[in-house]
Amino acid sequence: MGAANVMAEEIKIGVVLPLSGPLSGYGQPSQKGVELVNSMEPTLKNGDTVKLIIIDDKSDKVEAANAMQRLVSSDKVDAVIGEVTSTNTLAMTKMAEDTKTPLVSPTATNDRVTRGRQYVSRVCFSDSFQGIVGANLASRDLGAKTAAIMYDSSNDYSVGLAKAFRTQFLKNGGTIPIEVQAPGGSKDFKAQLSSVKAKNVDMIYMPIYYTEGALIAVQAKQLGLKVPVVGGDGLAADPVFFKLGQDAVEGYMTTDYYSPNAKEQTPEGEKFIKAWTEKYSEPTHTWGAMTADAYKMIINAMNQCDNPKDRVCVNDKIRATSGFTGITGTLTLKDGDAIRSAVINEVKNGELAFKTVVNP
Repeated sequence: MGAANVMAEEIKIGVVLPLSGPLSGYGQPSQKGVELVNSMEPTLKNGDTVKLIIIDDKSDKVEAANAMQRLVSSDKVDAVIGEVTSTNTLAMTKMAEDTKTPLVSPTATNDRVTRGRQYVSRVCFSDSFQGIVGANLASRDLGAKTAAIMYDSSNDYSVGLAKAFRTQFLKNGGTIPIEVQAPGGSKDFKAQLSSVKAKNVDMIYMPIYYTEGALIAVQAKQLGLKVPVVGGDGLAADPVFFKLGQDAVEGYMTTDYYSPNAKEQTPEGEKFIKAWTEKYSEPTHTWGAMTADAYKMIINAMNQCDNPKDRVCVNDKIRATSGFTGITGTLTLKDGDAIRSAVINEVKNGELAFKTVVNP
């Protein structure tokens, strides 16, 4: 054992997250997840220790690009986890490609994140898959024939989901009589909601973030607009959604990657949920678990390389991930995208409850 320790090296994994700013509701639980999994698995199988270098990009894409630059140039990291939103991840992908640094995003879903990239992978599914799941839920489970879409055209994530939903819902035989903007940072959505109400649609598809989502819910209730609402993984991913929305968000549904409330968990998932609850005294956060799986996927790849600092080998092994059982389920990558089941969650009594699983 002594000899192995003498030879042990330090492996550095960079982590770029929005720990402050408007998207910190995604970044903070992601940090908790990656720090927890690092404390549970601090070494590679060869004895090398794994050090995390975490940078706050302040919810800003320029800061995200700068963080990636710093991690690669001065910190000399062996791989990077990040970012958790699509726009900020897209700001990091060129540097990953140019420097052959494996970049793994836990939750950046926009189709462009991995398209044409060799060194960018993700633990989550893409928007096109998530949007299809949302549309099929609307058509099959909700029996909706007409839908309104409320989205933010300045947000890559929102645009991608809206497009995928639109295509699939129309393919399912539905119609979309109205689409309205819900720009990030806005506070008043009554005009848009009044237009939607006038169209008498069967449901609303709302691929937007939590703060605007909660405000829309409250204002829809004030206007007496009562139809099922389906959002993406970002809609209810922060307690702000429940605090601001209160009883107005009851019954809202989201497509998600994983549910810590599902009865069946992987053995890794059970261990992680137990450790999370003991350390943080709060329910396990999906984004924390997804970020932990990004870490586990990188470690799994490094363990398959003779030299875990060989970024080309590590990247090849990440991209070849197949049937790897992590915390949030079993992961197989194809061209850097995770092929995995989607979970439908529904807001019940002020929290997200597991509803059903939709397989790819």
